[in-house]
Amino acid sequence: MSILKDLFAAIKGNVNKAGEAIVDSQAMTILEQEIREAKEGIAKATVNIRNLKAQAIKFDKKSIELSEDIAEYTAKAKAALEQGNEDLARKVAIKIAELTDEKTDVDAQGEELTAQTDRLYKIVKEREASIEKNKIELEKLKTYEQVQKTQTAVAAAMPTNDSGAKRVQRAMERVKSRQEEAENRMDADKWLSDLEKGADLDAELADAGLSSTGTSADDILASLKK
Repeated sequence: MSILKDLFAAIKGNVNKAGEAIVDSQAMTILEQEIREAKEGIAKATVNIRNLKAQAIKFDKKSIELSEDIAEYTAKAKAALEQGNEDLARKVAIKIAELTDEKTDVDAQGEELTAQTDRLYKIVKEREASIEKNKIELEKLKTYEQVQKTQTAVAAAMPTNDSGAKRVQRAMERVKSRQEEAENRMDADKWLSDLEKGADLDAELADAGLSSTGTSADDILASLKK
């Protein structure tokens, strides 16, 4: 039985490793999909929050209207009492009580909706921050993967043994040597060109009787006499 258990454990372990390998190979695709789904969820949640906020604003406006009605009926009740019409004032007081109860309910609903809206808005903002963080991590993963691919390509292009590396080194040295020889030939061509230009100039000076190729005996004798 122990052998069978070990065999099942080994098979299970290999299956788990295979599953992990599949997940690792699809990590960025999975993360991209999760980010898209999260953004879609946030968009829908934002619409719901907007609707809740609209309802809260509606309750706030209704509360203001009820407050104005209460104030108006309160003034009328006082006026009825001033006229000595207590029965009418009582009827108005009943109306004021009904409006006050209604306002209490409206205020409670409005406060509850406002609290829910604020709480949901905070959750959405936290989720948005988390998504932005995941997007940054995704970009890091993509960059790292690209670097790995580049390293793999470079490693594949380079020799894997010392003899191969030496052959590459010798080839590079031969290329460098040929480049140096070409530069030397260019320098030699320039040297010959400069010499030819100088010879032409000396010939022109000689034809004009302005040649200055050395000191003559007459010049030396003239100097000694002085």
